This record gives sequence, C-alpha cells and structure tokens, in this order.
Amino acid sequence: MTDVFRVMQLSDTHFLGDGAIAEGGFAYDTSEAFDAVLAHAGRGAAGADLVVVTGDVADHGLPSQYRHAAEALGNFDLPVNICPGNHDLDATFTATLGRPGLSTTRVIEAGVWAFLFVDSNAGGMETDESGRQVDPQDPLERLHRNGTLGAREMAWVRDMCDTVDAPNVFVWVHHPPAPRVPMANDPDYSTEWAALLAGLPQVKGFGAGHTHIPDVYEFHGREVFVAPALKHCFDLENKTWLPPGYRTFEFGADGSVASELHLVEDDRWPRNLMGTAIVSLFNGELTFDELAEIVARRQAQ
Repeated sequence: MTDVFRVMQLSDTHFLGDGAIAEGGFAYDTSEAFDAVLAHAGRGAAGADLVVVTGDVADHGLPSQYRHAAEALGNFDLPVNICPGNHDLDATFTATLGRPGLSTTRVIEAGVWAFLFVDSNAGGMETDESGRQVDPQDPLERLHRNGTLGAREMAWVRDMCDTVDAPNVFVWVHHPPAPRVPMANDPDYSTEWAALLAGLPQVKGFGAGHTHIPDVYEFHGREVFVAPALKHCFDLENKTWLPPGYRTFEFGADGSVASELHLVEDDRWPRNLMGTAIVSLFNGELTFDELAEIVARRQAQ
C-alpha cells in the first residue's frame, strides 16, 4: 500500500430484474441510476483501489436481481467487495454474487488498514434443524428491519479485531449505528455497537447505507459515513429528494479517514420537495403499512 488507500462506496443499489419498475414508478430506475454513477466515476472509479457495496444490492433478494447486479458491478475495472443488507437474502446473496472481480469477502487487509465487512442482519437469522443460520421463513420479516448483530456476529467482530495485523480497523456495514433518522434508529442495535467499541480502540470509523439519506456524524468518538442510495435518495433537513450518488474515501497511512460525497446532478433527478407522508415516515411518525394505505387511498381517488 502507498500512503493512501482509496475506496469508492456504493449502497442501496436495489437492482431489479429486466423490465421491472421500482415501487410502481415511485422510486428511481436503479439501472439508469447505476449507469449514471458509473459514467460519473468512470470504470476506474475515480482512481480507487477498491469498490465497496454496503448492502441492499437486490431489491427483494431474487436470483435474477443478483444476476443483474453482478453484470452491472462487473463494469468496474477494479475489485468489488459486497456485504448484505436487509433486502438481501442470505442464500441467494451468497450463491449468485461471487464471480471474478466480485466477492463477498469478510476481511480485507491493506497496509495499516483492515476492513471488516459486517453482517448487520445476523441477529435476525434463525437456526434450522441442522444448526445452520438461515433467513426467517417469511422474507418480509427482514425487508424493513433495522440492524441487529446478535452474539455470534459481535464475537466475530472482536475476534477479527484481535486477529488482523493492521493497527487500524474500518467497518463496512449496511445499518449505521445510531443514525440521525428516527425511523432507522434502533436503540438495541446502537447498544450492541457501543459495547463493542468500548473494547476496540482500533476501530476508526464506519461506512454504511440503509437510510437513503447521506450523512456524516459521530458515534462514540468514531465518524460514521452514510452513503447515498440509487433507489431513491433524500435530504431530510431540507425535505427534498436528492439525486443518486456515491462516496469516495481516502485511508491514510497515519490512520486518518477522509470521505467525499458525490451526487449525480441531472434533470432526471430534480431536488423536488418530499411529500409530508414520506417526511413523517422518516421521522418515525408513520409505519410502512400506514404509508402504503395512504398511497393506496390517493391512487384510488
């Protein structure tokens, strides 16, 4: 590694199968958004050494969606490493994404840095009759779930931090701890991370997604960088939609982390005002089911 290791981060790509329309046209065309991001960053991802995708790769965890994702992500001229989100089902995610140039490796070391790819859905897995950890029988249980590590994943994080040679650790994970979005802020999940960080001073920060609201904030002395999404993206402070985009990172040999947000400004994705119901959803004042009922009533009028 030279003095700086560079990473491009994508998140919440929500790829669909051919001809499918995201949320009946309410969301962005994720293939179009990806193509715009690829053109913006270039196949070399603006000089990055690695592309990281922090979950919700597929919209509903279907094999056809992962095949589409793999084809799109294969356009980069550098390695791509992926961790799962709550829209990714474990069996299909594992079976269909691994191919030359793409991987779901859980630890990558680069000089003075070790990157851990954490599964923030692990605490919601079930144990089948053979003792394997599997997804819940009803995939909808996972679809709108916030993060949960569980004892096994917490132990894995501790073990990896103790095992890697690098003095600096950075966590890539779908769900950010204690996000500044009420709907996505699960106190139990944040407590899990707080307990881990208390004994892991080598962890320097987080790169995450999930909220569809890009942000940078501090959690227990570590910066949390939240990437924009490709499906739909929002600015909750100004209550507007945002264009799709990505983040770039520079990891210094001195243990420093710097990140820049990139949004693909285009007439296809205007910064229109968010609807009041969507704002209420993000503020935790409406549930997904209640929002769906409101949308159905409006469509029936």
